[in-house]
Amino acid sequence: MSENKCWPEKCVWPEPVWNGEGVYANTDPELLNYDEFDDDGKELFDIRAYFDEQVELGRLNPDYTLNEDYDESWQPENGADYWDDEFLLEVWEEDMSTCINLLKIPSYDTDSPVSCIRKIINYDFINENILRQAFTRRAFQIEYGLDGCSEQLEFFGDTVLNTVVTREIYKRFTEISTSTVDAPFESKYSEGDLSKMRTHFVSKEYLSERAKELELDRFILYGSDENATDSSREDMMEALIGAVAVDSNWNWRVLEDVVDRLVNIQLNSPDSLLKTSYYEQFNSWHQRHFHTMPEYEIFRRRLPNGEESFICSVRYFVPENNNGINTDRRIEALDFPNRTAARERAAMMAVGFIQQNGLWVDLKNANLEPRFEDAINQLQELKQKKYIDEPEYTFEEWDGGWKCSCTCGGVVGYGKASSKTKAKKKAAFMVLVRLLKSAGLCSEELEHTMWQVYGSRE
Repeated sequence: MSENKCWPEKCVWPEPVWNGEGVYANTDPELLNYDEFDDDGKELFDIRAYFDEQVELGRLNPDYTLNEDYDESWQPENGADYWDDEFLLEVWEEDMSTCINLLKIPSYDTDSPVSCIRKIINYDFINENILRQAFTRRAFQIEYGLDGCSEQLEFFGDTVLNTVVTREIYKRFTEISTSTVDAPFESKYSEGDLSKMRTHFVSKEYLSERAKELELDRFILYGSDENATDSSREDMMEALIGAVAVDSNWNWRVLEDVVDRLVNIQLNSPDSLLKTSYYEQFNSWHQRHFHTMPEYEIFRRRLPNGEESFICSVRYFVPENNNGINTDRRIEALDFPNRTAARERAAMMAVGFIQQNGLWVDLKNANLEPRFEDAINQLQELKQKKYIDEPEYTFEEWDGGWKCSCTCGGVVGYGKASSKTKAKKKAAFMVLVRLLKSAGLCSEELEHTMWQVYGSRE
């Protein structure tokens, strides 16, 4: 550390200790844990243990001087630098203290950063200064003259995070089949689906939310002109994982446990992770109809409480119509915590407007009259005629029966029944009716029938 500003008052992290100066560490062998040292510390530990062994053997007196009953020319096989006709205990204690102070951060209460983080990730750092570095922003490093920050740790943490999440997905959703020779590796999900699952757990927004849920974000060391953001919380989470990788010497069992505690990898309902966002739905619809993407603009503004807020303005087109609606539209979504949320809400508002005005899909020539018993086949016919994309069905157990969700053509339908088939029919029927509504062709009677079907027990 180079000389710079004085360490900030009331900082959650104590000032780093250099060259062994600062809080004196206890060097009583009975209170030291061998596994908590780096290689230098373990070597010092072994030297003390060696001389204690010589005392037990009677070669040395309890005060570590040479026993006169032994050859006065005796020289130790270990720790020669600490021997001068006796074990230089004070010199050893000074070196051990220096070693400990360079590895451990002074802790004055149970609410110290090291104690709190240890409880969250269930890992004891050998070098606690690496832990502090994981929470140190570059701006803070420059401002207070530190020698490094979290950036390199972020690189390694990002790699570990992606690897651990990928391995969990691999364990859950792939297998080696013995029924085929040419392609024995199988997964029921496509490459795109697997990528989407992983993205959920490694995304900036998800990591930021986890950092806030675990209250780890309160330990980040920001520069004076910095504010907390999703990006800064994401960086910290990645750096923390990277710090564990470095400190544990890439112990993958440790890393998997730590990542699971930090990220909470839940894969019990993978289909829920694959639901298409409004942003994706809207972009796909707009591209299909107008061969261009909607134009998104993001604006940032400062709220009275000092936090950042994001506004998304989107310009888009709707089909020619007889509703008196201008085909060139613009809509704004106000005050969201990040860009992704702002874009998602703007897209949702645009989709809602288009569907409510019957401009989402053109079914005038489809000759569609939704029938509950034929709903699944009717959806498939619309897909074959290229009115809609492939319907996607997902199931989950519900109250002794089944609940089905159907996503198709930018609308979603649901069904609950005692059997999968009936639940699927209900969901398909709801989609058919909602498609007609989004095309401006649904009567109130038909919508009423849809809700009757949905609410029936069978």
